[in-house]
Amino acid sequence: MASVTSLGLHQPTGLQHAIQERFLPPEPPSTSYEWHNHFDSNADSSSEDDELLVTQRCVIWSRGGIFRKSYNFDLEKEEVTQALLTTFPSVGPLAAKERKVAQKKGNTNQREAAIVVFLKTQAHVYFLSGTSHVIHLPFEVETASAAPNGLIIQRKLRVDNLVPASLNFPKVPPNSFVSSQPKSWSAASSQLSTFSIADLGAPKQMAMPHSTLKDMWDPPALKNDSNWPRLFSLSDPLAEIGLVVAKPVKSPNRGHRRSSAKATALDTAEEILHVSRRDEFSPKDSKDPLILALTLNRETSMYTVWKVTYTGEESSLGEKQRIPSGAISRRRSSFVPGTGTGATTPVMNSQQTFRESLGGNQQDLRSKKNKNMQDESRDKLTDFASTLDPDFENTTIPRRKSRRVSSMLARADLSASHERSAFSELATGLQHSTTRRAESLGGQHARTSIGNHSVVNGQNFHQASHFNSSLNSYLEAPVDDLLNELRAGGDFEGFHNMGLDDDEFDGLKQEVIFSKVCQVPAEHSNVRYSSQHLPASSQCKIFTLTAPPSAADNKQGNTIVYCALDTEERKLLVLTLFAQTHKANVDLSPNHVNSMKSEREIAVVTLGPTMRADNIIDACRIDDGLVSRILLLTDTADGYGELTLQAPWCGLMKVPLPPKFAVSNIRALSHNLLPRAKREGGFKRVLSQGPRALRGLKNSKPGGFVDLVDDEGKMHQLQIQLQPRNPHVCKILEVCRGVIPGGRAGEGTLNAWWNVMQWLRLESVEAEDPEWCALVIVLLSMVISLGKLSKPTKHHTHAKQKSRAGFLRSSSGAQSDQESWEIMLEQEAFSGNPLPSWVDNSGWSWLADDDVGSNDGDSEPLSLFGAKSSDRDSFIRRHVKLARDFACTQFGQNAIYSCLPTSPDRERSIESRKAALVDIFTCLHLLREEQRLDTTTAESLSTGMANLSPVLAQIARWLGWDSWIQHYEFEEASLIDTDYDTGNELDSPIESAVPQLFECPSIYDWIQNCLASRRLIPFMTLPEMVATRSPASSRNSHNLSQWTRLTPRTLILERFFSLMQSDWCPAQFVEALFIAGVDLLMLETLPEALRAPFQEAIVQCQNEPPTSWSKDLLALVGREDVNTLLVPGQQACHSKTSILAPSHEASLDVHSICLFTGDNESTGSFDGSAEVDRQAITRSIFKDDRRMNEASAILSTTTPTVARCKAEPQWTESELLEAQKEHAQMLAHRTLAISSGRGLLYYSARIPLLTQQVKIVTFNLSCIMKPDNISVGVDKSAFTEEKVCWAFFHAGVAAGLSISRDAKGIDTSWILYNKPLTELNNRHAGFLLALGLNGHLKSVAKWVAFKYLTPKHTMTSIGLLLGLAASYIGTMDSLITRLLSVHVTRMLPPGAAELNLSPLTQTTGIMGIGLLYCNTQHRRMSEIMVSEIEHIDTETEEEPLRNEGYRLAAGFALGFINLGKGSDLKGLQDMRLTERLLALAAGSKKVDLVHVLDKATAAAVVAIALIFMKSENQVLARKIDVPDSLLQFDYIRPDIFLLRTLARHLIMWSKIEPSFNWIKVNLPKAYQDRSKLESINSLTSEDLPFYDIITGLCFSIALRFAGSASLVVRDLLIHYLDQLMRICRIEANTFDKKLTRNTVRNCQDLVSLAVATVMAGTGDLVVFRRLRSMHGRDDNETPYGSHLAAHLAIGALFLGGGTFTFGTSNLAIAALLVAFYPIFPSSVQDNKSHLQAFRHFWVMAAEARCLVAKDIDTNLPVPIPVTITLRNGAQTQRHTPCLLPELDRISTVRTTSPEYWNLVLDLEHNQTHIAAFKATQTIYVRRRPAHDANTSVFQATLQALNDSAGTSSNSLEWLFELPAFAGLTKAERALVLPANHGGASDIHAGTDQTVVDSRLVLENATLDSGKRDRLLGLRLLFDWADRATGDGKDMQWIRREVVERLKARVWMLGTE
Repeated sequence: MASVTSLGLHQPTGLQHAIQERFLPPEPPSTSYEWHNHFDSNADSSSEDDELLVTQRCVIWSRGGIFRKSYNFDLEKEEVTQALLTTFPSVGPLAAKERKVAQKKGNTNQREAAIVVFLKTQAHVYFLSGTSHVIHLPFEVETASAAPNGLIIQRKLRVDNLVPASLNFPKVPPNSFVSSQPKSWSAASSQLSTFSIADLGAPKQMAMPHSTLKDMWDPPALKNDSNWPRLFSLSDPLAEIGLVVAKPVKSPNRGHRRSSAKATALDTAEEILHVSRRDEFSPKDSKDPLILALTLNRETSMYTVWKVTYTGEESSLGEKQRIPSGAISRRRSSFVPGTGTGATTPVMNSQQTFRESLGGNQQDLRSKKNKNMQDESRDKLTDFASTLDPDFENTTIPRRKSRRVSSMLARADLSASHERSAFSELATGLQHSTTRRAESLGGQHARTSIGNHSVVNGQNFHQASHFNSSLNSYLEAPVDDLLNELRAGGDFEGFHNMGLDDDEFDGLKQEVIFSKVCQVPAEHSNVRYSSQHLPASSQCKIFTLTAPPSAADNKQGNTIVYCALDTEERKLLVLTLFAQTHKANVDLSPNHVNSMKSEREIAVVTLGPTMRADNIIDACRIDDGLVSRILLLTDTADGYGELTLQAPWCGLMKVPLPPKFAVSNIRALSHNLLPRAKREGGFKRVLSQGPRALRGLKNSKPGGFVDLVDDEGKMHQLQIQLQPRNPHVCKILEVCRGVIPGGRAGEGTLNAWWNVMQWLRLESVEAEDPEWCALVIVLLSMVISLGKLSKPTKHHTHAKQKSRAGFLRSSSGAQSDQESWEIMLEQEAFSGNPLPSWVDNSGWSWLADDDVGSNDGDSEPLSLFGAKSSDRDSFIRRHVKLARDFACTQFGQNAIYSCLPTSPDRERSIESRKAALVDIFTCLHLLREEQRLDTTTAESLSTGMANLSPVLAQIARWLGWDSWIQHYEFEEASLIDTDYDTGNELDSPIESAVPQLFECPSIYDWIQNCLASRRLIPFMTLPEMVATRSPASSRNSHNLSQWTRLTPRTLILERFFSLMQSDWCPAQFVEALFIAGVDLLMLETLPEALRAPFQEAIVQCQNEPPTSWSKDLLALVGREDVNTLLVPGQQACHSKTSILAPSHEASLDVHSICLFTGDNESTGSFDGSAEVDRQAITRSIFKDDRRMNEASAILSTTTPTVARCKAEPQWTESELLEAQKEHAQMLAHRTLAISSGRGLLYYSARIPLLTQQVKIVTFNLSCIMKPDNISVGVDKSAFTEEKVCWAFFHAGVAAGLSISRDAKGIDTSWILYNKPLTELNNRHAGFLLALGLNGHLKSVAKWVAFKYLTPKHTMTSIGLLLGLAASYIGTMDSLITRLLSVHVTRMLPPGAAELNLSPLTQTTGIMGIGLLYCNTQHRRMSEIMVSEIEHIDTETEEEPLRNEGYRLAAGFALGFINLGKGSDLKGLQDMRLTERLLALAAGSKKVDLVHVLDKATAAAVVAIALIFMKSENQVLARKIDVPDSLLQFDYIRPDIFLLRTLARHLIMWSKIEPSFNWIKVNLPKAYQDRSKLESINSLTSEDLPFYDIITGLCFSIALRFAGSASLVVRDLLIHYLDQLMRICRIEANTFDKKLTRNTVRNCQDLVSLAVATVMAGTGDLVVFRRLRSMHGRDDNETPYGSHLAAHLAIGALFLGGGTFTFGTSNLAIAALLVAFYPIFPSSVQDNKSHLQAFRHFWVMAAEARCLVAKDIDTNLPVPIPVTITLRNGAQTQRHTPCLLPELDRISTVRTTSPEYWNLVLDLEHNQTHIAAFKATQTIYVRRRPAHDANTSVFQATLQALNDSAGTSSNSLEWLFELPAFAGLTKAERALVLPANHGGASDIHAGTDQTVVDSRLVLENATLDSGKRDRLLGLRLLFDWADRATGDGKDMQWIRREVVERLKARVWMLGTE
């Protein structure tokens, strides 16, 4: 070890807390508490060390030396028996779901740490993340060990075996000859044994039910539990305890047939001592980690090593996961007969005891490997079992869901007796297994076995104690022949699967499987009576050690060392195990039928040599970084004790204790009260004398920390440094260890380094960096040890060096030391460089200039820095001298002989020693070459870092290898004058010459050749070199992780060049870089010249990276903006610098809050930022005018209406007031119709604050009358909430629809928080419907529904039922079906009581069923709907239930259920659906039923329209179309014409054309000449069919082109809208004309909705002008429905603020048809023809298709031109934000902006792009620097000027006047100081390297740097640039003119 430091006395962190809280007395003895340290011993692990302090009443957890938490158990009235820290597989709230997902993905590595505290009867599990669980224990725990998954628990044996085992006769099996008479079980006789804590010690008389045998079994008069298993596993605090079982050893004579042995519980004498951690012997993410366990059997005195596997993991490859539940045949009863809990025990028939073992465990070896049973044989077996026992049944109760029996027992009162007895019965009888085909509950103690020898028929019984096994076996021997016969039959798998051996404790899942690796005798000498009651783990100390890869042996594989220290006998046993991984083909299919083979790695562990040592006081493992050793404390003659470091693969090393021991650790951060309290005599930081004797080692922690226990019980913490703290030294030592594997070779260099470190300290050699100094001495000693070593001399001290080098504190010498120039230079350049690092810096040149004086200027600076004073040795000479001095000492010779691979030795020839030297020299050279590829280490000399070059140069000189000497001679200008130890003198260390095997490899030359030839040229790398040497090391060379850590860049480049091909495009080049493992960090730290070829390819890919690239590839080319496309739903989290007001309410003060209280429309309940985001987008869509503000104003209901009442001249003032009141009353109806339109405008715009209630906007019905500006109110009594309830309902819907679809946290509690406090109201009802339409009711607990439905508030029922159905659309959810069914009379069983529900609720129920079963073609529901449409009412009620609205809902529901499925009706073929509907829709009707059937007509028509939509069925279309002759028109209701026209064209979908001609052709002949409506000037009711047919055609065109924003369609529909508005204004003075005008008005409303549907979301002005005039109607003729339609149309035109539009999927068309159904309500309360709640179904047609481009740095929307390519090849240009066409019509969307990097959205092939767009509709773009954006300098300059024009001038502009920056172009200046466009993460404002950086280095720091590497780099760059020019390629990264300028300068230098 390099050093030993005393850190002071060590105490548990929680001790002070425990004393303060009175858990411990003031000065507690160390026996009064336990102290555990837990840490991850991986060197690279970042996890902190956790401490547990365990007292009798509490457990204190500390982390990182800081008290964290105390767990107190006073309430439990039980003492803490044990506490430990372990990890469980992550138990989140949805752990089961997550785990399933994780298993699919193969990632189950998420683990959570937990503290587990055991009391006597319960265990508490505290997760460090916060959750906790209590587990009731069914037995007392003796010890528990942390396992990779949870715990392994060892049960405390209840009774010591007072009688010899052979006297334990078995109880008779109940079905044997002795007890063949049937008996009935009773609760009284079932209490066979008790397990109450009170009588744990006393023998308990056992109640014997079998009187026949009673006397025979008297001698052992107590219930022995030694046949229960002793080891259990708890892998999840919420799951059941599992079993630990031993895998039987395969017997050799049964090779040909499958073994029938099965896993049995371990022998109870085996006590668990240690279980290894998950990643202790395997890599971190290994799928099958190697886990070992050690047990001790004190009866046989044997240690056993086991390999541990978890059942779930063991079968993880290619097979189904273990099914925790399922249709596995299973018993009904979950208790063993006879273990009942009193009255509840079922009385079983005697047949139960007959087949206690059929269907037992077939978990044999084969089924272990293969859980994938064949269903066929499973079924056979189940049937077989069922025939034998009627009590069998197939159940699908999930077993893991109900905690198993033991837990149920443990839950009950623990002091009662029968629960414990139940557990004991469970121990031997209960038969449950997870993979069993037929499971059975075993009979009462059917047969038991002692020990872990499983009972297999026909096995030899070789121990007397197995009398019971043999008895059982003989009882069932005849079965054997039958078994063999059956086996010969092949197909039937035999009785073994039924578990005839049911000696197993099998009610618990077999969770952990132990397979035996080896056994080693423990060799205990004495019988211990004192400690036999204590658990074995308390007397043993177990630890493991893994050998480093360099110590691995070729033949055996990786070495694992298991150390077991017996503290009583002071014996240490060291087991060496060898682990080798084999790739094995695992057969994953049972009977080799469809054999799936899979390769998986299997670790095979074998036992190596074992060593034993005596007189060991204590031992532990000590780790420091990657170095681990065994630290032994051995006894010495003087009784003091001695510390040594050992490991099987390297020599012994004594640890010298520090001369002084500190009292307190002055470096510790923890708050420690003790030292301060005891400071009487000033600072006593050091103990007066050290410990008198050493008594133990405790608490070893990573970092080399360990506590020494002295004879007083005090703990002294020491830090033993094993690994260099200097990373450079560490890496060089690792190379030396890895190159020459084996204990005496590579590992020896580390020991040698420790020795030199100690020697340097003993000799007081002054060194600036002792670690580096020691390493140089070790490397030089390797060469020196090849020669003759002189005899050791008396060591002379180097103290005199110290006086000269150090700054002395004495007043005499300090002055001279501080003024010595040479000493300063030497201390500054201690690492081998002749000059300090700052000499290269031109800033220090003034030092030389000052002294120039009159002398010649050239020589003076050299004399200042270059002159070496003659009396000082150079760095190398000094170290050579030190190395020789070291070799001359006895200490040094011992170290050299025992450690170094080149040292003389009997076993080694001089050749092998020379080869070792050459290998180490070459590998260090390769490490140095690797460093040249990293700019952070390449020029380490000039930066003052330690450098290998001078050392390697010295070794090359000694070896006399010319090309190598030359290589190092000219590496750096500063090294040319280095004074080396010449090899020519007589004292050259190497006696016989070592031939030069190969030329010196240069990495720059290799890269240049590879780039030139575009293929891999061989180059020596570390793994290759190691592989070519010895066979022992070739294995080691495959351990790539080690070499990748040492020389990553060389190996990456080698991998890249091996992939390289000559005809690559830039994209392939970058892909190969990525595959090879190049990342951004490596690119940035490559030398500039080397980086150029790679960066060139990257720059060329930057503009348009392929759409198929992954995130990491895109990050490599700096296109993180494209990355956001690949993460669906990812919002870029950047600073939201908003152009609007601050977004949140945080800025509110009291004053402004008070102002808000009067404001009705407060956005207070919404999170402002979401709205601001939407507003920013809406503003940039409609940035040219104020149309959006106008639409908001029209659709606002909070501001009073402004109106004008025309006053007649003769009116008095009171008459005028009356007229104004009347006018206001009329306008109030218009206001009530506004809110449903507002829902469309603000759709999905807001995210509510979950802490505030959502305010629902009410109506302001008052008017301000112009010109007087007087406010006129309305009569409130006419507008109460009861009278206009639907208006309030729509207001609630509008509020709810404004909540975004993506809002989080809309759950049960939030909805109930918004529920009205007093009673349900209409607004909340609408709010519920809106939440359902947005899909938010899916996350609501179902019980909430009952809370809302119980009061039978009609509106709430409507809102909730419809909302739930919309949220669960198409799911056929059974609970929602039941909810809806009880609200519909027809769905109730015949004879049910009448429903006391309003018809409106029933209408809702019918429609809800349609939505719930949408697209399912459900037969039963379809039948109900058809029958409801056809239903003929017998009695005539005033308000019949089945009015037109109800039947229409049934028609729509029928349409939804079979949406667009007309051509494939599947199971509905025999219903004659089409004929029945056609008869209603277009057939002739009986006169007396016309009033009924007229109600059904509309329903039948819409049903046909929806079912056969887009089916192109011409026959049906002709039948449903309007009749041919006008005569038949008289028999049809006019509005049915509209529906039938619509239905016909929805069926003939593809034939619809937006042209006047198409409309004309589709009109009846009589009307064709008037098709344009222009000639109509008078109103007559004969034209009603004509208007309706025209409107039907317009609406079908609108649906066909919904959301397309097609101007052709718009202009066509605007023409008809204008004409209908004109006709509507014609005066109507007769009833007939008024009737006609009503129809025309209805048609006008529908056409306005149609044109808004086409232009949805566009805010089109042409349409908006018409709709504004419709809003402006204030005559008393316009009904409520007409206003409703106009406002819906305005909302649709601005749908979602311009960010949404309508789709044309089947569901969307159906939803639009329901929402815009052509019959509008006549008044606010009118629901006769169509329920008003359905008007909001447009939500299901709304699609977010607004493409928004945001700047990734500022997160603000930016306008960017995009080109949209459709799949038919058409292209359109638009500007973002814009609405896209339907996604399934788009091929690609490409941005085409010169200022931003371009993006391509591939919506045809790339699924992630489609998902990402659907989730956020946002693309993130990144501004590109002017330099990258343009090819020509002129354009780049223009853009740079352009970019900087908007921003303020930068305060650092003066930088460009400096000579280095003077030559930069405008575009390059923009890279140095980018224009600030806001945003924190502007790419070029960062520190990323740009082209300018590379250029400056190449131009200014290369030619005159004095570094050969940089010149070689230039050569490579020129070579590559010439080839690029030759290929005609344009260079973008480093431009050609830069390269030419560099060439010119090189030429100039050359000519000088």
